[in-house]
Amino acid sequence: MPLRSLAHSIARDGRYDSVRGIVYRENGRMHVTPARENPVDVKSLPIPARHLLPLGRYKALNMPVSMTTSRGCPFKCIFCVGRKMVGSRVRYRAPVSVVDEMEYLKGLDFPQVNIADDLFTASKNHCFGVCDEIEARGLDLKWSSFARVDLVSYELLKKMKGAGCVAVSFGVETANPRILKTIRKGITIEQVEAAVSACADAGVLPHLSFILGLPGETPETIEETRTFGEKLKAMGASYGFHLLAPFPGTEIRERAQELGIRILTNDWREYHANRAIVETDGVDSATMDGVAKQWKDEFDEYLGEVKMKMENGTATPQEAWQLVSLENTVINCDLMMKSAIEKNGAWAVSQRRCDQDELLATLAKRVYDYTGYPAARVKDSLKWAMDAGALEYKISGETVKWSWRDHL
Repeated sequence: MPLRSLAHSIARDGRYDSVRGIVYRENGRMHVTPARENPVDVKSLPIPARHLLPLGRYKALNMPVSMTTSRGCPFKCIFCVGRKMVGSRVRYRAPVSVVDEMEYLKGLDFPQVNIADDLFTASKNHCFGVCDEIEARGLDLKWSSFARVDLVSYELLKKMKGAGCVAVSFGVETANPRILKTIRKGITIEQVEAAVSACADAGVLPHLSFILGLPGETPETIEETRTFGEKLKAMGASYGFHLLAPFPGTEIRERAQELGIRILTNDWREYHANRAIVETDGVDSATMDGVAKQWKDEFDEYLGEVKMKMENGTATPQEAWQLVSLENTVINCDLMMKSAIEKNGAWAVSQRRCDQDELLATLAKRVYDYTGYPAARVKDSLKWAMDAGALEYKISGETVKWSWRDHL
């Protein structure tokens, strides 16, 4: 692997040019070494060393844990850098190895596993093999995956559902056929509708992702996409928008001028796809930011309606769970990003044996200002994190100290 080869080369003679498959800077110039002759055999890779990562924080955020079962993507979408990162040839792990990892993750008590492959459903044999192995072991685990709309069928989705799959995410990007052709997505609107219908019939939740700011985007194509999203929503799907982030190495960046794209910044911190950093000949960044804000405002309005329904006792269990889960994620994320527990999680206690509920209430009162939520709601969120094994405290002498449990 390049990283191992790089480490050996540095230890040996400090040179980079003999390591294949890397980019390095020397004397102010960028150098690209030849690609590796043979990609990594994914079947030879061990399960990732997750014990070295702060997985406890992900549990505190109620996030699914991700894994991959393959590498590679043969498609040539001009906005995506994935193909250059993982290669064009799809290589699959053995189903037994995949499900071994899923069992390991289930043992860590994550609520869901997300299969993050570019093309989990590209090979029917691979997909069925993984599902068969899950069923053979009787593994009770919720999981989701990514897929292309032209690479799923009712038969395949039904098999996935039976093995625990609850949701599939599709990158649709736009509802405009001309833009789909420009970005070489290789799908049709009819295939999108067919995939959503197949998901609904199989009992799997379809989620559709769109990108604003692609070549040829105009206010009219944005409205076309939004209208299409609402149509799919009526069919049982959910959908959302990202804003184009023209990453280095993508064709859309290299051909930006030709495609009528103006890139507004090279500050990589802004490449998070949540605000407009490009403009097209037909639409400016303010318009796209306005569309994204409108979608967020509508979602916030929906959450407000759910909160009112919870207060008057008319919310469904699913609605209540969605709101409470989201609030827990937001609260605990704020506490982490602002180091609130690290700054305020230790104080003197008058007696060695302390009531846990009182300690938790005190912690909430010391940190709730970081979140914008009342102390009582913050306490509930902290209690949830503690019950999930992601937050803990220790009493040493006359001092109590709270901390996130980073390593599981």
